[in-house]
Amino acid sequence: MIDTSEQYAAMLFLMGLVSLLAVPMRALFARVSMPSMIGFILFGVALSVGSKMTGFAGDTLDEQVPFLAKIGIVVLLFRIGLESDLDKLRRQLARATLIWLPNMVLGAAAAFALVIFWPGLGLIPALFTGVAASATSIGVSTGIWEDAGALDSDTGALLLDTAELDDVSAVVLLSVLFAVGPLLKQPEGTAILAPALKAGAIQLLLTALFSIACYLFSRWLEKPLSDGFAKLSSTYGPIVFATGAAFAIAATAEFMGLSMAIGALFAGLAFSRDPAERNIDEAFGLLMAVFAPFFFVAIGLSVDVTALGGTVGLAAALTAMAVVGKLLGAGVPAALMLGWQPSALIGISMVPRAEIFLLVMLFGLTLGPWAVPQALYNAAVLASILTCIIGPALVGMMLRPKVGKAK
Repeated sequence: MIDTSEQYAAMLFLMGLVSLLAVPMRALFARVSMPSMIGFILFGVALSVGSKMTGFAGDTLDEQVPFLAKIGIVVLLFRIGLESDLDKLRRQLARATLIWLPNMVLGAAAAFALVIFWPGLGLIPALFTGVAASATSIGVSTGIWEDAGALDSDTGALLLDTAELDDVSAVVLLSVLFAVGPLLKQPEGTAILAPALKAGAIQLLLTALFSIACYLFSRWLEKPLSDGFAKLSSTYGPIVFATGAAFAIAATAEFMGLSMAIGALFAGLAFSRDPAERNIDEAFGLLMAVFAPFFFVAIGLSVDVTALGGTVGLAAALTAMAVVGKLLGAGVPAALMLGWQPSALIGISMVPRAEIFLLVMLFGLTLGPWAVPQALYNAAVLASILTCIIGPALVGMMLRPKVGKAK
């Protein structure tokens, strides 16, 4: 056990090291069209192995990194909400919903079916995996769409709108699972259906009330308060207000028994209406550069390297289900609107699973092996990395000869 001053020194050293790695890591992975999260996950794995071998900074990794990771989660999900264009989404909500519903359901169902029938797992791990797999990580693919000049096309706009609905629904489902999951742990023979349904209904009601409160804040309070802060400091006022509000709203959601994830996402949606959103987004880009990597470092730290070899088969199966679920769930309904080539692009672009997928699985792991066993978690991390390699690679191959044709 190291003393407190050494713990703080180790934490500061780690913060400095991760911050210094952030820019070159992003530049390196951008060259090969892959997300830098892969590098930070691997860095977390290396830290875990090194700490176990040397005994250095073990307390810091166990106690401080999870806190920094929570800040990273809030920043990540706030920015996802902030970058959502609600006006555009409303204009083509009907079309996006026709893709989103089967995309979410089939993406979740494919992963759920795999896990529930996998030896040694079962219902609760299958529920966590299904909720996790219902989301997508469209940010992994959008850089390639932007480079090809296709993101502003009708197909690109529809892709973004569908992904926004995916993210919101997955975070809401996580909130429900947050309440229902522990009830499902009850011994066999215990009447759990009625309590689980009641807990789920209460959670949905709380989520609805929370979303209404966020809408009212966005509609009536956010702009006047932001303007008031701007009068006090035109340079930093609105940005500091947005930052403080993001953390306060995320904490409020946690106090209500929802989760900070849903609070951070809804806070971002509340600020997305602000004309100063671009400046806020740029400022949060700096916060993301510092804190978001810690979420992925924490993911890597949670991987049990000694058990990785036994999870390769499950990881491969999860990856296959991730691909099939999105290709069928998003690609088939999109084909009815756009034709097969644009629909295949949409389906493949939805394949990567990163932030929310990993967030759900990490949450399950922290509850215990009854929710997400270590072997399943290891496989999920490997599957996340594989989908973030496969998806962008295929999207790049499809878009390069078709620049300007995804209209």
